[in-house]
Amino acid sequence: MEPEAVFVYGTLKQGERNFEVARRAGWVRSVPAYIEGFRLFHLPKGKSRPYAYPAVVAGEGRVWGEVQWFAELASALRLLDWLEDAGREYQRVAGWAYPQEGDPVRVWLYVYPSVQRVQGAQGIWLPEGVWPGEGRA
Repeated sequence: MEPEAVFVYGTLKQGERNFEVARRAGWVRSVPAYIEGFRLFHLPKGKSRPYAYPAVVAGEGRVWGEVQWFAELASALRLLDWLEDAGREYQRVAGWAYPQEGDPVRVWLYVYPSVQRVQGAQGIWLPEGVWPGEGRA
């Protein structure tokens, strides 16, 4: 089954700094949701990061965010891949998101390639699975 939407957990969420990119990509609507089997980390602002943002890696846990639908998913992915530096910083993978109401949704999501890469970026684990973590925006 091909993904029909994108799961976002950080700066692309409504109200966050890059939501305007989602709008330009043809955003139609969002619903609150979570993914399972991932751990969420906060990557603080630093020399190579002009602002803080999150990363997820495979692991035990639940990450909260939102499922976003776009007018034309293939077109939206080109812009989102550019923002997420897909293939270098993040990898786009297919998965399942679980909306607070309704059936599971097949989604694309952006993940960090390894815990080691997150640790190298001074990542801070957010066990509650919500970004921004308290006092970390």
